[in-house]
Amino acid sequence: MINMRSVFWAIAVLLFMGGIGLPVPENPALMGGGYALHKHLSPPLVSIFVWYVAIMVGDLLLFASAYWLFTRPRLSEILHRYVGGKRLEDYRSAFAGRAGWALFFARFTFGIRALVYLAAGAARYPWQRFLAVDGVSVAIQVLLFVGIGYYAGERTKWAQTTGEKIAFFLGICAVAGIIVSYLSSIFLKRLSNGEMREKEN
Repeated sequence: MINMRSVFWAIAVLLFMGGIGLPVPENPALMGGGYALHKHLSPPLVSIFVWYVAIMVGDLLLFASAYWLFTRPRLSEILHRYVGGKRLEDYRSAFAGRAGWALFFARFTFGIRALVYLAAGAARYPWQRFLAVDGVSVAIQVLLFVGIGYYAGERTKWAQTTGEKIAFFLGICAVAGIIVSYLSSIFLKRLSNGEMREKEN
């Protein structure tokens, strides 16, 4: 007989590990949580809340570690020396202004999310925006994949196939968001440079 408490905390630990960037796929863990709810192996409301908090805490630790690391004087000095102060500030302002959707969709994408969150920390992405975007995306992720696992019940093959299709679609959206953000930053930079030249002439 599977212990209710062990299932509850095992899923929470897996989600926290995935949140801090370890190679632990969160979506299958959440679908497993949904199946546990279906089998009455875990209390529904408490489980969903704790699993949500586990992911959020992991995400915040990952983001905060990058934010703290890239604001250290020694590392900032190295970045300014090899990347260039103006280029670094352009990158940070572009990321801060147009990376919301990339962060949102990256939440659902295994393998991309940790890199995007580290980049957000390095770019000094505003804490308030990060909390808002991540909070909404985590809520959707938890409800979506727990719901799939709960609805599927014994149909594990259907749950796996459905979860993979959704994750693939959201992964495409994440990559597209990153590309659009990058291209728009280049376009806006060239546009501002062109306006500067016209004013000089």
